Amino acid sequence: MRIYFENYGKDNALLFKKTLSNIADVLRLESEYAHENYVRQFEAGFARYNKSSHVIGVNSGTTALQLSLEAIGIKAADEVILPAYTYIASALAVSNTGAKPVFVDITEGTLTIDPEEIKKHITKRTKAIIPVHIHGNPCDMHKICAIAKKYGLSVIEDASHAHGAEYRGKKVGNFGIGCFSCHTTKILSGTGNSGIITTDDNNTYELISQMVQVGNDPYPGLTARTPCKMDAIQAAVLKTKLSSLNTIIKQRRKNASFYVNRIGKYVRLQQQEQGAYQVFRDFVILSPKRDIIATSLKESGIETKIRYKTPLHLTKFYSGLKYKKGDLPVAEKTARQALCLPISSVLSPEELGYVCDELKKAVK
Repeated sequence: MRIYFENYGKDNALLFKKTLSNIADVLRLESEYAHENYVRQFEAGFARYNKSSHVIGVNSGTTALQLSLEAIGIKAADEVILPAYTYIASALAVSNTGAKPVFVDITEGTLTIDPEEIKKHITKRTKAIIPVHIHGNPCDMHKICAIAKKYGLSVIEDASHAHGAEYRGKKVGNFGIGCFSCHTTKILSGTGNSGIITTDDNNTYELISQMVQVGNDPYPGLTARTPCKMDAIQAAVLKTKLSSLNTIIKQRRKNASFYVNRIGKYVRLQQQEQGAYQVFRDFVILSPKRDIIATSLKESGIETKIRYKTPLHLTKFYSGLKYKKGDLPVAEKTARQALCLPISSVLSPEELGYVCDELKKAVK
């Protein structure tokens, strides 16, 4: 049996006709204003879904992060705290503003940023925290927001993996400024790159809206990351998938429960944050035998994925920050041990069962 980690064709087949219809609607639009209005319709739809006051569609999740940082005034010599276990784009958004990313460790069970480690790394230069809802698992936003309030810090959520996820009944992206990626690999995905910014603050919304609307007059260039507005074709695809997002998430959670019941006693699993509603962009197992398991599964026709082989503080790109091995032990251990299993909503019970059976063989 052949099990793909992702099968975009099969995913898209379920919404194929509606997606083509929406794209055709865009191709019939007669003006630039009509294109902009179409994107605004999608933004309004996501705002309703996520229960956010304002939504801005942009061209990537990285753009969403950088614009949000610039909107709160992050500049050179400032420091922004974020986890070392995440995709490098989270940190590049900080670096692109001239600020310094300060990497901290994660909690071993949930793999999310450790609030106690945040507190240890706050200095006079710290201006913001970027909690990353890694693999679709929300962070402990109660503790993080309390820390931010105590020290006067901004919170910018990297919710790239977490469309539809909740913490204590509240959708992520509503605890600070929310930044979502809608890359092809995400749960709410377009046909390439796009992103979403959410905010409940009117001033932040107005400022970022000015940043993405590039023109000679009346506003000067407010950011170097322009033009960066979401295009209408991406909005057409996302509009289709948004209508089915809860169904997709429900099936991914069902698949995750299948895995937990069948393999939970054989390997260590990422734990859901207490009070969280996890959406499982990834289903993560952790083992010192990670590479052996991945090879064994590959030989059985099962595709897996290692998202982050190197924690950010040990990457060559950030070697100038002078971190060394052992500085952030949980992130380093996780990078050595984490393996993502196929979790697509289109996987059948037979396919999931095959993955479980082959995994049990591999861990013996």
